[in-house]
Amino acid sequence: ALEVARFLEGHPKVDRVSYPGLESFPQRDLARRQMIDFDGSFAPSNMVYFVVRGGGKAASKLVNHCARHAYTITLAVSLGQIRTLIEKPTGMTHSALPPAVQRTGHLSPGGVRLSVGIEDAGDIIHDLREALKSC
Repeated sequence: ALEVARFLEGHPKVDRVSYPGLESFPQRDLARRQMIDFDGSFAPSNMVYFVVRGGGKAASKLVNHCARHAYTITLAVSLGQIRTLIEKPTGMTHSALPPAVQRTGHLSPGGVRLSVGIEDAGDIIHDLREALKSC
């Protein structure tokens, strides 16, 4: 997930990336203390949240492109898979919440949640690069 998050952080069509493994993560010190595996090593998980430039329409284009064309990324709201899943929280899992409540929870209309699976990071990055061209 770290390699994918770094790719997204450096992409010109991405405004912000939230992933505990990145140096830029605001609560990195807290994450390093709390997100540890059984032997005490830092384990920042596989969940990446990022905001696409262009807002909700751009994020929808990205997610829809992945749904139609991506080899490694599946459009789904489940988090318990070994494959890479993508969703747009404001239009899917959190769509019943009013926009003001979504903002309180730091959800952006351009936000995308990516649960990185066991596929090769280079393949996931390839699919994301192609999807980002669509928005």
